[in-house]
Amino acid sequence: MEQLTVAEYAELKGISERHTRRLIMGGQLQGAIPFGRSNASKGYLIPLAAIEPKLQKKYMRLHREKFPEPEARPVEVKCLEDLSFEERQEVNLWKGILQDWQEYRNGYEGKKEEADMKFTRLLQIKYPGKSFSQRILQRQWKALKEQGEGALIDRRGKHGNHKKAVPEEVFDVFQYYYLDQAKMSVKKCMELTELYLKEKGKEGLLPLASSESFARKVMKDIPVPVLQYYRFGEKAFRDACAPYIQRTYEDLHSNDIWVCDNHTFDVFVNDGEHEKPIRVYLTAFLDIRSRKMMGWYVTLNPCSDATLFALRRGIERYGIPKRILSDNGREFLTFDIGGRGFRTSRKDEEHVAPTILDNLGIEFRTALPTNARAKIIERAFRDVKEDFSKLFEGYTGGTIAERPERLKKTGKSAENFTLLPEFINYVETYIEGYFNTRSHSGSGMYGRTRNEVYAAELIEKRTATREQLNLMMLRNTRMQKVKRDGVYLGLYDMKIYFNSVELNWSYFGEKVYFRYNPDDLSEVRVYDEQDRFLCTAKQIAKLSYFATKEQVAEAMRENRRLEQLVKRYKKDKDLKGEKAMDLILREAGRLMGGSEPDPKILTPVTFSEKTLLEEQGYISAAPIDYTEALERMALAK
Repeated sequence: MEQLTVAEYAELKGISERHTRRLIMGGQLQGAIPFGRSNASKGYLIPLAAIEPKLQKKYMRLHREKFPEPEARPVEVKCLEDLSFEERQEVNLWKGILQDWQEYRNGYEGKKEEADMKFTRLLQIKYPGKSFSQRILQRQWKALKEQGEGALIDRRGKHGNHKKAVPEEVFDVFQYYYLDQAKMSVKKCMELTELYLKEKGKEGLLPLASSESFARKVMKDIPVPVLQYYRFGEKAFRDACAPYIQRTYEDLHSNDIWVCDNHTFDVFVNDGEHEKPIRVYLTAFLDIRSRKMMGWYVTLNPCSDATLFALRRGIERYGIPKRILSDNGREFLTFDIGGRGFRTSRKDEEHVAPTILDNLGIEFRTALPTNARAKIIERAFRDVKEDFSKLFEGYTGGTIAERPERLKKTGKSAENFTLLPEFINYVETYIEGYFNTRSHSGSGMYGRTRNEVYAAELIEKRTATREQLNLMMLRNTRMQKVKRDGVYLGLYDMKIYFNSVELNWSYFGEKVYFRYNPDDLSEVRVYDEQDRFLCTAKQIAKLSYFATKEQVAEAMRENRRLEQLVKRYKKDKDLKGEKAMDLILREAGRLMGGSEPDPKILTPVTFSEKTLLEEQGYISAAPIDYTEALERMALAK
């Protein structure tokens, strides 16, 4: 680490040594290192890195032997393919000049020196903005013969031998801090770079260049993909810089592939219920070939039901698509609509019922997670924002930076904005009359409208009747056992039970699932694990404690139907037989007449009351009154 004495600093600064000491003692010149024991012999050493940048440069100029210049790199002569358009023009100009010069010299009758002088004066007249001399012509001719055409370029200021404002070693340290998702500023990274160089004892690389120099070098030397990856993350790099597979639309037909997604309208609307305005959503299906909006639904909350409403609307008007693409949102990856996709996590092997898309014969594909490039419909939503949302006084902007200033006054009350039913009508009119009828310049569109391309490319239309759609688009539940209350549908925090006599009678305790229409929960269709239709079940109505006698009687009659069916079971089957007691008694009598067993050995067993009492210790071998002994034994028990 280079250090200056007080005298060296004073001479460099142009002040006295006494004033220098005063600066150190007053803290105005920080970083000075004291040495010596007593005040009389006490001195200071001042690090070069601690003084002003101007003085640092001045000191380094005065002591060039300590700070040698980097070795100059040899000039590289480029071939013509590596030259810019201006450089190639310069090469062609010099080639023409040199060729004319040689022809002039060869045709001149006098001395060559006189020919060169006259030719130089002609060049100065022809090219007044350039300077020519005999020496320049000779040097260029020699460069052309020895090094080729690339040597004819004027390289003043273009070589890499100049001292760089930001040395590569310094810039490498700077990049370590700058290429980070913390996104530190250029000045902060320069501060960290300076601290690092001081710690490593590399004060010779200080002072650093200006922040503008570092910023220019960042823009010039660091590739944009590198900046995106390290400062903004892998997703930003993939979305903005990574190459992707370009798709052709020419081999697609209308209704081959629909893509679905949700869009948040950048508009405040009045729902008529809340004081503050709300924002609503658009669930939409787009035909990839024609970019035509096929089915849509305006909803307060994107959900699986909104997805089905939009799909049903598109199918009823334009037919059933062959394939549907979506992202990995929960409203699309519902187990009974399209399946769980990437969200599959169930470890058991429970039977999975066919999804709605399976019933419709639609192939379902999902994009890779966090893959924004797969969202083709996002381009259409951008048109919705630009052509529709910005027309409203309640336009909010996509970000806080885009939000109009007028919302500071109007955005607090819903009364200032369009009512929700009116807004829905505007959406219908916009999509039908504007979005689908506007010309499109995308790949394969050739300036035609979405409606025109859809009609021209429609080869096959897969249709179904309304009754068939009602059946195919019923939603499914998971497998569950039939209990005394039948089966249930869980909605939010409540359970809706469905039951019927046939369900409870024939399938009690078995695993089933049922299909239902969210708009009509009065009845459901029950299926077994082999997807076979079993029966229907009706919703069980819960009675209030204030219900009338007639309502209670009607509910009890329904409950007694199963009881009556059970009671009539034997009678309906005409079951006949004898009493169980009579059967058992007859069998017992038959078995009692069997032969006695015949043992091989008979062993007699005798009993003596006296011997038993003696063994139990109640009497001794001496004569005793047996009656008294028996009384004593009874009392002991």
